Amino acid sequence: MAMEMKNKAESNGISLKHDGMLTIAVGRNRKELNWKNKEMLWSEMVAKLSRTIRTHETYEEYKKLSKSKQDEIKDVGGFVGGTLKGGRRKHDSVVWRQLVTLDADFVKGDLWSSVETIFGYGCVMYSTHKHHPDKPRLRLVIPLLRPVTADEYVPIARRIAADLGIDFFDDSTYEVHRLMYWPSTSSDGEFVFKLADEPWIDPDTVLSRYSNWKDSSFWPESIRTKKERKKLADKQGNPREKEGVVGAFCRTYSVTEAIEKFLSDVYTPCEDANRYTYAAGSTAGGLVIYENGDFAYSHHSTDPISGKLCNAFDLVRIHKFGELDDEAKEGVPVNKLPSYKAMVDFAVKDKDVRKQIVSEKLDSAKDDFKDEDWQKNLEITKNGEIKNSLKNLITILENDPNLKGIVFNQLSDGMEIKGEVPWQHPSKWWRDADDAQLISYIDLTYGNFSARNYDIAVTKVTDDRSYHPIREFLKGLPKWDGKERADTLLIDYLGADDNDYVRTVTRKAFLGAAARVFKPGIKFDWMLVLSGPQGIGKSTLIQKLAGEWFSDSLKLSDTKDKTAAEKLQGYWILEIGELAGMKKAEENELKNFLSSQNDIYRAAFGRRATPHPRQCIFIGTTNEKGYLRDTTGNRRFWPVKVYGSEKKPWQITEEEVKQIWAEILVRYEAGEELKLPDELEEYANRMQNDALETDERQGIVEDYLEMLLLTIGKKWTYMKGGSI
Repeated sequence: MAMEMKNKAESNGISLKHDGMLTIAVGRNRKELNWKNKEMLWSEMVAKLSRTIRTHETYEEYKKLSKSKQDEIKDVGGFVGGTLKGGRRKHDSVVWRQLVTLDADFVKGDLWSSVETIFGYGCVMYSTHKHHPDKPRLRLVIPLLRPVTADEYVPIARRIAADLGIDFFDDSTYEVHRLMYWPSTSSDGEFVFKLADEPWIDPDTVLSRYSNWKDSSFWPESIRTKKERKKLADKQGNPREKEGVVGAFCRTYSVTEAIEKFLSDVYTPCEDANRYTYAAGSTAGGLVIYENGDFAYSHHSTDPISGKLCNAFDLVRIHKFGELDDEAKEGVPVNKLPSYKAMVDFAVKDKDVRKQIVSEKLDSAKDDFKDEDWQKNLEITKNGEIKNSLKNLITILENDPNLKGIVFNQLSDGMEIKGEVPWQHPSKWWRDADDAQLISYIDLTYGNFSARNYDIAVTKVTDDRSYHPIREFLKGLPKWDGKERADTLLIDYLGADDNDYVRTVTRKAFLGAAARVFKPGIKFDWMLVLSGPQGIGKSTLIQKLAGEWFSDSLKLSDTKDKTAAEKLQGYWILEIGELAGMKKAEENELKNFLSSQNDIYRAAFGRRATPHPRQCIFIGTTNEKGYLRDTTGNRRFWPVKVYGSEKKPWQITEEEVKQIWAEILVRYEAGEELKLPDELEEYANRMQNDALETDERQGIVEDYLEMLLLTIGKKWTYMKGGSI
């Protein structure tokens, strides 16, 4: 066996005095779902870590990239320094650790000198992708004399880091399931590799230096840790001040109270009232309570919330329902996770949480009573009942605080619920069921009213409460910071050509959107059309700009009747996404549809046909190059070719979207025209012609038509070979 190990080591080109067998888990990339446990010699590991993969970008180019792009470049596969079960890289999947891996991201001075003089055990040091001589980024890989458990690993790793200077090391590097990439370096970057061929460190010697290694209060921490926890707490905000079910749960239960009621089998209390022990682990006192019970932070490596700062809601959510998130995609917002939905259902079934919610609603209702004597104005019958009158019903609808959320939305041209009402409702849109709920509430609370009175009173009161959500959004925007973003939106996020035409039609399209909100029905019969490869984010960018007022449900076939007009209500920017293969008749119908400024029709349950001035714009998308068929004129279409960009549409931030609309609003209020300037019409014409559908048979037909024919009565003369 010893001879076999020696031969294997020599075949790797590295022969070590202190060698031995290790087991690590390897994955092809950071998204690996099936990690493989692999046995290898320490000398094999050293050989692999001594060779870096050179990537194509320069160091300066790498620095300027987004974090997601940097992650993609440096992801050349990696390892976890131990054994995983089930092929999953999770905190509770680590069986053993046999390598300590420490990322030194805050190095001051010569780290390797400290390793040689202070540490003195076998290890390797190599530079990571972000390394620069002026800003070192280094990784230590240290073999252990025996495999250690997940609970043993963290205090061992922290003790070694403390000996070398714990402030040098990243605070998340001690995670037991931490992925470490194989070496990679920018094309012109510096790669550092150092080897200490010394005896392996004995983990029992390290653990013996603690008076009680199982007590996490003895584990060393960097000076950044407390600041980081405070920063996380400030970022999350006071959980008791949150809205909805999360806030109600946290107002009902502190972290300590939540543990006592829901997680008493998960955590056991310690003598210190602010510490608990994770019962399934082997260390003690690792869960620490902060901010008077608002948050908990776990140092237990096998705890599902290890390394997380959790409020009471999230603490219970992760422990009771965290496994539901195993198949969730990376980057999904917390409130979209299966565990979140399950926890909300769990919370609202808790009687104390329900009591809290109801109590808060009653208190809110009391605060909303501006005129506490409004009920005195109700007319009463001789029998002491509230009179069935229009005046009474209007008074109730106007003053009952539980009904203040029933309003009229001028964008959707219909009633909606803006706030809370005393019944469950799945969305803000008003349903037939809400009519029944409203009548039921008023009947049980005040008395019966006729259908006529309901019809008139509800219409009047909601009309008096009319509001326009997009106008409120635009008027509530932060002040424009002066940086021009609208012109280059398609250039930056979809890779369109950077020229005056693209910049102008982009700006004009969104200027038209603003104009139609403030002046419904204003003439704007142009449609921006984005043509480019599938998957680059054309629809995503439109959706990001329009937010909740985006729709992609409009079809070309809808434009033949009132279906399209009905689908416009409630939306600001509508995507028309089936332009390729459009017939000439359909194109003409679309042109007529775009030209309309006012849709007049009778709604499904309306009494009369009413005008609906347009408050929206349209943007077309297609994956094809040729989509227009009418060669006589396509002035209503503003074609823009897009190719994809390094900046992705899904990366645009909410703050950037708000600044784009703030810029558009400034330009609208300054009176900028909606039409293209005359000097760009010729270029637009070229783009429209370029977007015409072509037929590969066209050239053949044209050649045939150009052929000269004989005069009538003449005959072709066929010449045999040799007679020429």
